[in-house]
Amino acid sequence: MAAGLPRRIALFCLPGIGDAILFTPALSLLRQAFPAARIVVITMFKGAADILETNPDLDEVRQYDFFHARWLDGIRYILGLRREGFDLSIMPFPSNRREYNIVNRIVGRRWRAGHRYQHHNRRNFFFLHNIVVREDGTLHNVEENLRLVRAICERVGVPVPAAEPRLKLVLTPHDEAYATELLQKHSIDFQAPLIGFHTYSSTFKNMHRKCWAKENFVALIRQLSAEQPAARFLIFSGPSDRAVNQYIMQNIDHRVVLVEEANLRRAVALLKRCRAFVSNDSGLMHLAAAVNVPVVALFGPTNWRRLHPWTQRQVIIHKDLPCMPCFYYSSRPLRCPAGLDYACMRDITVEEVGAAVTRMIDWKEPLST
Repeated sequence: MAAGLPRRIALFCLPGIGDAILFTPALSLLRQAFPAARIVVITMFKGAADILETNPDLDEVRQYDFFHARWLDGIRYILGLRREGFDLSIMPFPSNRREYNIVNRIVGRRWRAGHRYQHHNRRNFFFLHNIVVREDGTLHNVEENLRLVRAICERVGVPVPAAEPRLKLVLTPHDEAYATELLQKHSIDFQAPLIGFHTYSSTFKNMHRKCWAKENFVALIRQLSAEQPAARFLIFSGPSDRAVNQYIMQNIDHRVVLVEEANLRRAVALLKRCRAFVSNDSGLMHLAAAVNVPVVALFGPTNWRRLHPWTQRQVIIHKDLPCMPCFYYSSRPLRCPAGLDYACMRDITVEEVGAAVTRMIDWKEPLST
């Protein structure tokens, strides 16, 4: 490796699953720029570790639950990272929290890269970075992360590689075999229309308030069932989704299968078999885009222009209310500042979502097996 280039790179993918997969185009750029460096990613959530551990651009994936760890244990872990001698530490977009930036400052011995945000920025200590990109405000998260890696290249003094901004999610043969076995177990014809749903979100920072009502998902599945009698449906569920999905399952028929799979890559292997996927703004929405599944995405408080599925095969459904978007990258929880009780989500109708799903399905296209 050329003298002066980073030999060890720490990459923090802390916020969540969607943010982790949206960094993968920038990660490819980073690997091209520093082919001999050891790149270690640290995640906070198991799901993010699941989808990154097969990524060929990484040397190592680690998970540490900062959120539930005791304060002193977290400090010890961070100091342990410091002792490993990472030349470069990267806090991807979006990571607009004071704690994240302090961690970045401690771990990166020579270079610390991150963004300067438009909202709630100075209080979160952006100045602890010495490679700083100012948030544009109009670009997609993928594009913001590509800008960050380009800034690193320019600061370190290496040519900026040509970007191919594609999401990268590698499934193993075991993941694919799991999906095949589960579909066979439920007697699902591989040629039948299969439609997937993600109905809820984490309650962390009130993210569940950006979700469509569970009654609407029941009505949507009934409508699609009537229109396409041969269709089958998969509802993807995590721990925070359980109560909502139990309600939905109690109000629909046997053609719906609840997918509760702890290994996220296995869940994605199933998702990959869908002809269309309906989701609130969530990590699974981005994972569907990563495996080229057509997505019908429902947006309210968050910014669809910056968070839409990174694929051409998408329909975005949103309402242009004057208060939208109202959630910005910060440590503050989601709330409805206009006092409209999230009319941005309530005003999305079952009929318009159903029509979008019908448009997205190519009934003649064979499913992958």
